[in-house]
Order: sequence, then structure tokens, then C-alpha cells
Amino acid sequence: MALDIKIPIKMSTRSQVIIVLLSFIILGLGYYFSTINLLNKEWLSRSGSLVVVLGIISGFSGIIQERLLISRLEIRKRVELLQKKRKLRLIKAEKDFIEKELTDIEGDFTDQANNLMNSIKFNVGIIEGLLLIFGTVIWGFGDIIMMALKQL
Repeated sequence: MALDIKIPIKMSTRSQVIIVLLSFIILGLGYYFSTINLLNKEWLSRSGSLVVVLGIISGFSGIIQERLLISRLEIRKRVELLQKKRKLRLIKAEKDFIEKELTDIEGDFTDQANNLMNSIKFNVGIIEGLLLIFGTVIWGFGDIIMMALKQL
């Protein structure tokens, strides 16, 4: 028996998309500021450090999102359990049948929670990892990249 959830609980990708777009904007601005030699500084490397910060923020947002979605699922599970208990009491079901039904709901909740957490960890982990790696490379080698681009 599956949880009777009218609206599925899904991971929001909006925050991750915003973080990736911000990363591109920051890198673009870093490149632009470096090409115009703003304040006689190299800005591409500095923008790489900001991308690393966004990667860390991405990881934190994944943790927060996971907690929020699990709490929503927990509330739905409680409502489902209460409705099922009431329904089973009204039909005067046997104790073994009641326990089996409630155990099925608990099992379904556990499965959905595990699937949800795995999905969030995978999606956020990929974005976080890519931002951290890319930002660190730009941070460390941005000056060399800018010198190479200026010679082209």
C-alpha cells in the first residue's frame, strides 16, 4: 500500500539553477574586469574563489532542502497513519490487520524518504562538486588563463 499523497514531494532545482547562473555571471564579470584591468588587478582568479563559495553554499542548501522535504513527508505520513487508524477502527478491523496496514505505511514512508534523500544528495553533490573543482581551478590558474587569452 502506497502513501496516499495527492501532491508528490519533489526536490526543488530552482536554488541550484540560481547558484549555477550566479557562478557564470561571476566568472563573466571576473573575466571582463580582468580584460579592462580594473584597479590594475587580475579578477578572474578572484571570481574563481567566489565560485568555490557558491559551491559550498550549494552543499548547505542541499542539507536544508533535505530536512525540509523530509519534514513535509513526515507530516504527510502522520496524517496518513491517523486517517488509516480511524478508518480501521470504524470498520473494527482485527489487531493483526491494523498492525500490518500501519507497518506498510511506515515502510512506504521509509522507502520514499530514502529515495528522496538519495536524489537530493546526488543532484546537489554533482553541482557542488563541479563548482568546487571548477572554481578552485580558476582560482588557482586564472592569472595564467588570462595571460594566455591576452596573447591570442
